[in-house]
Amino acid sequence: MGNAGRKSLSNLWTSRKKNGTLVSSYRYVPPTMEDWKLQKGDLLEVIGETEQWFYVRKLSLRSSKSRRHREKRGYIPVEFMKRVTNLEAQPWYFGNVTKRLRAKRHLLKKENSEGAFLVWKCAKENQYYLSVRCGGNVKHYKIKEVSGSFFLVSSKTFPTICALVESYSRDPGVLCQKLKKPCLKVKKQPSSVGRKDKDWEVDRGSFVKVEKLGSGEFGEVWQGVLNDTVEVAIKEFKAKNPDILNEIEIMKQLHHERLLKLYAVCTRDEPVCLITEFMKNGTLHRYLREHNEMKDIEFPRMVNFAIQIAEGMAFLEAKKIVHRDLRAENVLLDDSGCCKIGDFGLAQSTSSGEQEILMSTKLPVKWMAPEIFRGSKYTVKCDVWSFGILLHEIVSFGEEPYLDQNKAFCVKAVQKGYRMPKTPNCSQFLYDVMLLCWRSNSVERPGFVELQDKLKAAVQEPVLEEKERNTEEKDCTTSL
Repeated sequence: MGNAGRKSLSNLWTSRKKNGTLVSSYRYVPPTMEDWKLQKGDLLEVIGETEQWFYVRKLSLRSSKSRRHREKRGYIPVEFMKRVTNLEAQPWYFGNVTKRLRAKRHLLKKENSEGAFLVWKCAKENQYYLSVRCGGNVKHYKIKEVSGSFFLVSSKTFPTICALVESYSRDPGVLCQKLKKPCLKVKKQPSSVGRKDKDWEVDRGSFVKVEKLGSGEFGEVWQGVLNDTVEVAIKEFKAKNPDILNEIEIMKQLHHERLLKLYAVCTRDEPVCLITEFMKNGTLHRYLREHNEMKDIEFPRMVNFAIQIAEGMAFLEAKKIVHRDLRAENVLLDDSGCCKIGDFGLAQSTSSGEQEILMSTKLPVKWMAPEIFRGSKYTVKCDVWSFGILLHEIVSFGEEPYLDQNKAFCVKAVQKGYRMPKTPNCSQFLYDVMLLCWRSNSVERPGFVELQDKLKAAVQEPVLEEKERNTEEKDCTTSL
């Protein structure tokens, strides 16, 4: 910024009142020594401004005790700043969260501790909520707005949501817990949306295999690193064949948070490699087996697993893709315990007609719908049947379906109407959902969107309206 511009802006400052508080959106390295460096998230008080520059002084938690620190001033480009009154600038505001269940998932990630919180806006109600982690649960508080004031309880109002958060960070008041650290925001992974075919292909030297995770008839799976920065899983095939190329083409279409993300491929020579995001907690099946002895996975968490899987399958259904191998072994858990569906080796698009499936000893017979054994074509309702078997895996802590029975028995029994009985620890609600998935007539089975809605209804936290309670905690909703 030139001296004339600085003088003009300085004069503007002397004739103006304080213009509010800003937060830096980016790290800023100034072009001259007269300006000063800015870190993302720094709080700044506006002294003056033009169309392109703010003249500011830097604030900090120590500013009230250190006048020298408070008086540090400088010039910052307008595009590097956001008003603090803008919720998008706040580290605790999650603009991508529109439902209580999503807020709960974020807060229950292991990186967050007691008192972690976030603010989000319910898309359906056009209503702001404050969600707070209390131990292993999350409580949601409706932020009401009347005549420009915001409040949790009518006896304590605030001019902005920012002021409300600041107050409850000092004194918990009606909250279950004083607000501490904002909920951790997960770093974005490499985007795969809108890529051209040539952009998926990478050189073999761009990734490194670090640790072998497993092997099978197809080849090996490795933990590795892509471009020296991104932790990945590398699926290495022994030989190129049409099935591998089909799996790659299917995965290029999958852009959903509940489906394993493809990062890159290496197909120019052998061995062919398929490079995906790395799921640190392994398979859902392994997780369930690890908890089999203690039986310590609570009902809401079981249903939450099922909801996430149904979300991913609903996306596949909308894209007219059948998975054909849906089971706990092919559902993966990330480092926060969220589910992603993987292994699309048998997946097919049905856009050009329903698909047949060849019978083989390698196929997951115990997860297959009875109509497949009669030679019918594979449809999404066959995936729904498999989803019912997967629900049984979840409630039985990874127990094999039709335990102690061979594949031949299963093929004959399910065609005659046999269904697995309800396990002792299975709720009647979940067993009823299984039976819906196992209806003999595939047309009568629900779709994945309907299954998703049914499961969400089972764990939906109730909202307690003001008229229902007379205490100051009347607007709190507690997770089940």
